[in-house]
Amino acid sequence: MVEGAAISDHEGKPVCVGISQRMFHLFALSLDQGPNFDGEELSWWMSANQRATGMIYGTPAGFGFIVMRRRVDSCWVPKCDRDGLASYELAVDGMCDAMAFGEPYEPIPPGARRRPPLFSQTSRGTFRVLVDGYAHLPAMVAVGEVYLALSNPDANFASDMRGDNFDARIWELYLFACFREQGIKVTQAHPSPDFHIQRDGMSAYIEAVTAHSAEGSSQMSATPMFAPEDREERLIGPAAARFAKTIRSKLQRSYDELPHVAGHPFALAVADFHGSASMVWTREALPSYLYGIYPIVADTPSGRVAIEERIAQLRGPDRIPAGIFRDPSYAHLSAIVFSNAGTMTKFNRMGFLAGIRPPGLGMMRRGVIYDRTPGALEAIEFKADILSDEYTALWHGGECWCQELEIYHNPLATNPFPHDLLPGATHWFERDGELVCEAYWENTFVASVTTLNGNRPTPKLRQAKDGEGQGGNGDD
Repeated sequence: MVEGAAISDHEGKPVCVGISQRMFHLFALSLDQGPNFDGEELSWWMSANQRATGMIYGTPAGFGFIVMRRRVDSCWVPKCDRDGLASYELAVDGMCDAMAFGEPYEPIPPGARRRPPLFSQTSRGTFRVLVDGYAHLPAMVAVGEVYLALSNPDANFASDMRGDNFDARIWELYLFACFREQGIKVTQAHPSPDFHIQRDGMSAYIEAVTAHSAEGSSQMSATPMFAPEDREERLIGPAAARFAKTIRSKLQRSYDELPHVAGHPFALAVADFHGSASMVWTREALPSYLYGIYPIVADTPSGRVAIEERIAQLRGPDRIPAGIFRDPSYAHLSAIVFSNAGTMTKFNRMGFLAGIRPPGLGMMRRGVIYDRTPGALEAIEFKADILSDEYTALWHGGECWCQELEIYHNPLATNPFPHDLLPGATHWFERDGELVCEAYWENTFVASVTTLNGNRPTPKLRQAKDGEGQGGNGDD
């Protein structure tokens, strides 16, 4: 099926038009299983009035289709999933009927809460950059669709994101997209923790938290925060201390003692938003604090190798103990979930790849990719247009949400975090006293910059940085 193709009624009026697979997968984040389907996906469609979307697939038993329709509050709701049809044409006919072209939006079920609109004229801070209408239009669409897909956002989510809590809310949206993309059931039945995730009999509770500047602002500093030249300061200095204070403060709320959480794995999902460009380099400080290690490069008879030096405290006047995962009193913390890709830049790329492409706008990503060659100490430089075959070939199926997600496992956890619960993440854990990394993706960015290029002049057209990926599986 060619994107842009049309299906018409008997009068020749278009009923639906072809869309990209990536666009349909963005909408399909609203499904419990996310964009994960049995059978081979064959074509993807949107009704001409944009009130319905559908997909045709094939299985050994025949052909089938899936249809979702918009509710009056714009949320997608599943309407039909039928298989076993004898031909592709019958599947197309069934899909078009289920789209109910010309019918009103789906009603909100009795007792269900109407989703508050995310976009309004009242906004400030970073949200105003999101809605600039050109350079960040792809991000705006992607953010809007993931917001509509959330299981049960709290009543203040939209107003928070339009105000001073943009960073915290976009971090939650990013996590949700990562979870649903991996076929994980995500529920938000309780005010906290933020997410209950379930997959194949495994489950865990996850609370999202963001690290900000020492002043406590919920918006990142506009001043670029570059990596300190002193390696010790970079790995076990202020950045590590900031992670430590954020994690310890959040744990004081005793989420693990809540009746619905007790006895289940519990993790904190941490992102660093303390300063512009800080997330490009601060990721290295997190495992230093969690495991109480300071990685150094040593010369040996077999060449230069990386070794881990144990440390008891972080550098700085506060003398913060290092190694929270060495302390049995924190055994209730099963893991730390991390990514430096929960940013507007990531949403901009994912929206652009899905097909939201303002005329003249292009995106170039450059950075360094983790070299998984045994003993390699340097990363691999990379630069490409994100629509190029070279960029797509970095990963099977192209760029995904979860390629930057990392899980740091607590070796002393009372309720260990199951590795297979988040199969698309990079997992860090101890084996025989050594910190080991297992990554699903062959290529992950240690750090990257996405440059926006366009012919249309706009004051918002600028270079956007994100620190995605690092070390194991945090890519973007």
